[in-house]
Amino acid sequence: MKMTSQQLEKEVFQYIEEFRELLSAKTWENLLMNCSKNELFVLWMLFRQEEVNMSQLAEYMNVPLNTATGIISRMEKRQLIVRKRSEQDKRIVTVCMSEKGSAQIQAVMKEFLFYAEKVFEAFSTEEIDLFMRMLLKVKTLMKEEHKAETGKREIRTIEIE
Repeated sequence: MKMTSQQLEKEVFQYIEEFRELLSAKTWENLLMNCSKNELFVLWMLFRQEEVNMSQLAEYMNVPLNTATGIISRMEKRQLIVRKRSEQDKRIVTVCMSEKGSAQIQAVMKEFLFYAEKVFEAFSTEEIDLFMRMLLKVKTLMKEEHKAETGKREIRTIEIE
């Protein structure tokens, strides 16, 4: 039986409310460690690649270079990352994770893995297989929608008199 859009909306909102109530402020604080989405992206990229330049970070976060610079500056003030100038080319600034940043991404990963483990312990092998196939389908649908949306973007032209 297919749900109407109103039924689906009601169902989604109900799930969001239930999860919001289950995850206390302390849990959210531990889970995200007071990081913005882009700060988590930076920590994740540095966790995987150890050292990157500013252009790579900006591209990874899908933000302009000046926005990436602001994000990195805030993270540097909080001692989550370290900025260094390249010895070979002083124009190139590289970023790597500090000990504090490494501890923070490890803590975030520990929280995510804790909850993932709880979920997978509660599921049977068949349920895990179904869940993974459903996640793959959701990802595929979202990719298709994203591709369709980016294909619809119009190029703005500015007339110069």
